[in-house]
Amino acid sequence: MFRTIAISVAVLLMIAGGAIGVMKQIEWGPFAPGGDTPETAGSEDQSPPEPPRFVDMEALVVPVFAGDKAVGTIQIHIKLETLGAENEEALHRLMPRISDAFLRDLYVYIPRLLRKTGNVDVIAIKQRLQRVALKTAGKGRVENVLVQSVTETSKR
Repeated sequence: MFRTIAISVAVLLMIAGGAIGVMKQIEWGPFAPGGDTPETAGSEDQSPPEPPRFVDMEALVVPVFAGDKAVGTIQIHIKLETLGAENEEALHRLMPRISDAFLRDLYVYIPRLLRKTGNVDVIAIKQRLQRVALKTAGKGRVENVLVQSVTETSKR
């Protein structure tokens, strides 16, 4: 009994696989080219999406203190990714405020990060700056914070 059911299921799977293969080969049914699927039905009317715009920031230099002495600095080069000309203009206007918010946050965050992990974690810094940018510039202004480079210098 079990053997007959297993053979029947195997035969049905082979027939279904063969049917799908034939449909793909002759481009019929759901495999037809240019078919109106819900995803492509209205795409002819819409223009292609606008490419992202990048706003360069001046390098952020964050001093690292141990006690009352500066033991090093961390220099971070950042670009902000946005969509649309009006968002780009708004970011240029808000740049002093964004830069100040980044510096204030990193001044506190980087020493904690160094104590916790012992090294500079670029991904953690990127995520942190993304949250600060969202809070400072507002929702929808900054799509992504791109950390271009991180340079650590020590005075030992």
